Amino acid sequence: MMEDNIAIRLKGFMEEMGLTNSQFADQCGIPRPSLSQILTGRNKKISDVIVGQIHAAFPRLSVLWLLFGEGEMLIPLPGADSSDEEFPNLFSESVKKPTRESEFDKYSTLASLNEGKNMGSSRMNSGIQADLKNSELQREIEKMRKNPRKVVQITVYYDDSTFETFYPGK
Repeated sequence: MMEDNIAIRLKGFMEEMGLTNSQFADQCGIPRPSLSQILTGRNKKISDVIVGQIHAAFPRLSVLWLLFGEGEMLIPLPGADSSDEEFPNLFSESVKKPTRESEFDKYSTLASLNEGKNMGSSRMNSGIQADLKNSELQREIEKMRKNPRKVVQITVYYDDSTFETFYPGK
């Protein structure tokens, strides 16, 4: 069931970014059939290599959110809030310490001050949209948990052109 949740979250991210399956696969360097198999549930596991390729192509996509549904879909840009620590790249060999800028350097011109005012409202709007998208995805996951798919019959075809049908639970 958890793999289905990853597929739902991945579909939600692609929809949020406005990407088709082909565009997403090409940007990540993932073979298109592999992505299709992940999204349809045919491949029940997602490898760490594929997760790494997705993260390399879309570093703002939260790996924790993708794999476990924890936190927000998108990692805030460094410096976008008053947080003291930069979000590390989980797949890099070394994590760099963030550098501190003085307030004077950040806001040295009037243009950058005005830009900062506009960024605050757009960040708030994008945060609200991300929250709505996240809650919509959570509802879809809960719906799948309540109504899981069940196997109703299994048909086995033999090489002598005969077949046999099995019904689980009977």
